[in-house]
Amino acid sequence: MKLYKAVIFDLDNTLLNYDRCELDSMQRAIRHHRIFERDGFVWEAFWKTFLERNAFYWEQRFTQKLSHLEAIEFALRDAFEIMGTPMSAADVTSTYWEFFCNTCHFEKGALETLRWAHRNYKLGILSNGIGEAQHRRLKSGDIDHYFDAVIVSDEVGYWKPDPKIFHVALEKLNLRHDEVLFVGDSLRDDYVGALNSGVDFCYYNRNGQKLEDDVRPTYMIKELSELVVQLKSQIM
Repeated sequence: MKLYKAVIFDLDNTLLNYDRCELDSMQRAIRHHRIFERDGFVWEAFWKTFLERNAFYWEQRFTQKLSHLEAIEFALRDAFEIMGTPMSAADVTSTYWEFFCNTCHFEKGALETLRWAHRNYKLGILSNGIGEAQHRRLKSGDIDHYFDAVIVSDEVGYWKPDPKIFHVALEKLNLRHDEVLFVGDSLRDDYVGALNSGVDFCYYNRNGQKLEDDVRPTYMIKELSELVVQLKSQIM
């Protein structure tokens, strides 16, 4: 194993459980506005519809020039209309976003991995996300102090797998591409981006996905604790 000088992490569904953060924040927003008490409101149907519409509008953000809040609001508007629940989507969006920016559910082993890695490496975050949310969530989880560089796509204008966003991270850390290891959960964004940037990639295969023969990450782990084992072997 190479003697790395830094470890860069993806954030959502690598260090933080994005799905749980999203679900928790929306349930709290729905309770806050007392929507659970409305006649005919069924959470499971609402949530399924919202996720489908949110995915649609998120993909439309660049072509339609939507902000992240507009994408959420439009998805909520559609879900409320389909459910027959008259409600201000703008109000719920504002509440949801505030909850989300202050919600930090960790992936299993994330805290222990960060505490150990922080003592031995420079650390970075490289995230396709919204800067406000990512910075506030790191702070709410009291892990912001671990990182020497936090690179968020909407703040630098590049999105993984574009190698330019990896180059920004390397410049911030003042390191070469062969001196860092990138850890992420997405083959499309993280693996391809690292591959195109000449950066070694550790695939956090949290769902046990079977890999195609031509997909060859430098390392693969199923739990974050395995990363510590791998890294310890190079410094002992």
